[in-house]
Parts: sequence; C-alpha cells; structure tokens
Amino acid sequence: MRVLVTGASGFVGAALCRELLARGHTVRAAVRRLVPPGTVPPRLHQILVPDIAAEFDRRALVDGVGTVVHLAAIAHQSNQIEGELRRVNCTAAVRLAQAAAGRRFVFLSSVKVHGEDSGSGTYAEDDALNPQDSYGRSKLEAELALNETAARNGIELVIVRPPLVYGPEVKANFLRLLGWVDSGLPLPFASVRNRRSLIYVGNLVDAIARFAEHPAARGPFLVSDEESVSTPELVSRIARALERPARLLPAPPALLRAAGMIAGRRDEIRRLTGNLAIDSFRARRLLDWRPPYTLDAGLAETARWFRSARA
Repeated sequence: MRVLVTGASGFVGAALCRELLARGHTVRAAVRRLVPPGTVPPRLHQILVPDIAAEFDRRALVDGVGTVVHLAAIAHQSNQIEGELRRVNCTAAVRLAQAAAGRRFVFLSSVKVHGEDSGSGTYAEDDALNPQDSYGRSKLEAELALNETAARNGIELVIVRPPLVYGPEVKANFLRLLGWVDSGLPLPFASVRNRRSLIYVGNLVDAIARFAEHPAARGPFLVSDEESVSTPELVSRIARALERPARLLPAPPALLRAAGMIAGRRDEIRRLTGNLAIDSFRARRLLDWRPPYTLDAGLAETARWFRSARA
C-alpha cells in the first residue's frame, strides 16, 4: 500500500513512518524540513511542504497514494491565535481531503473534542463533544468539516482521538513531569484520586497503521493504553522506570488548582488532578486491535530515552 503521511517529521509522524515501512508499505513523507538521508529510513520518500495550510496544488501530494494519514497540526499550545489554529488544524485538513477524493483518509484528532474531565465515567466515541479550549475546538471543527467532505467525495474517513501521547522524544507537559520526578523533589499529588488515560507512541502508531490497513475502519476511534491510572500512580510508575524514589506529599486538589491558577498553570494542574479516562472498545471489537505495549513497557522506553538525552 502507498501511504502519504503529513507531519512526518514530528513526534508521532516519525514513529508512524517507521511502523508503516516495517509493515511493508511505501511511504511518502510530507515534512516541513528535509531530514538528511542518513538519519531517516532509506526507503522513506520525503516531500518538502513548509506550510501544510498554504496555497498549493495538493493533488500532486496525493497522486499515486491510496491512503492519506494526516497528522500535521498545531499542537495544543495556549498562546496560539484561534484563527491560526483553525487555518492549520481545520482548513488545511479539509483541503487535503478534497484532493484525496476516493481514497482512505485517516485524521489524527484528539480526545479533547470531548472535553477535559469525564467525571467518574469513561468516554466512548458516541459521548457528547464539548471541547473546552481552542485546540479542541479546532479539532472538532475539522472533524465535522471532514465528515461533510468525505460524504461528498467518496472518502473512507477514519478519525483517531488519542489522549496524551508519551514516549521517546516527547515534549511539553509529559517531559516536564519526567524532569520533576527525576529531580527527586517532593510532588504534592498524594491526595489526588483521579483516572487518566494515556497512550504510548508505539501503541498509537500501531493503531493508526491498523486503521490505514483494515477494510472495516470507518468513523471515530478512541485509543489508549490498556490501563488508566491516577496521577500519583503515574508518578510512582515513572519513578520506578527512572530508578528514582517516588516522593509524593498530600495536598488538597482544590488547593492545587488554586495554586495553578495563580501560577498561570491552570490547565496543567487541571490535567494532573482531573479525570479523563477513555474506552477503546470500538477499536477492539471492530478491528481486533489491542495495544502491543503495556504502560510499564512504554514508560521504560521513555525513561531510557530520557536518561540518554540527559547524559
């Protein structure tokens, strides 16, 4: 199978290209910057696309491929202007889908289209969509527009909604959490009683490859690691992977949220204290998909990379 992957030089994209090549597929990688040949798989065909949302003829990009996997997007950064998020995360996706008429189109969305806190329950694909930030709104807007585009253009649309993705080369909040645990400083999360779903990058790319290959793959899929954990449990698991002591102190979650608001880290503390558990039942039932890596295995690989990068 010939596959186009956009965002191919990113955290998820680079791992997905390796996974698809290992499965025997031909991969065309749309990248913002060309990577020197010696540092990418020799069979990877790179195409330079500096701005996926710019005005250009996308038909040449999809020519000869049967499946498009669209990962390119602006990540959930609070300082992004909403109009720019819409231009890159929504408009660019729709234009690429229009060029890919008659093909399979796999779109990487986010669990954030459902919102930030599932209460005591667990999200499923048919639950209400209620994004609470600009990033989530841009992804939901893209999903709705892509559904209309797919219906008009004979596209086999697959939408993937992962939670927080971690693994080697991870950045942002998870990288910061690794640093906190590695420092040995006490963390005030012992009193947090929540449930969070995450997904190891190896599990995510395995799922995306499955969605690209399986004839029954259609519509939205929530995917995650097999188990959900509380924040103190996650800290303890990370500490074990890093061979560090887990130093956890009790503090009322309400106090943590108030401190986060004062410190300008409201969203980060909300994620560490709130619930966001998801159910991958649809992918398991329809496509017989199971995450190949356990949470502990994914954390061990992430810790190895982290220690190597620090060294």
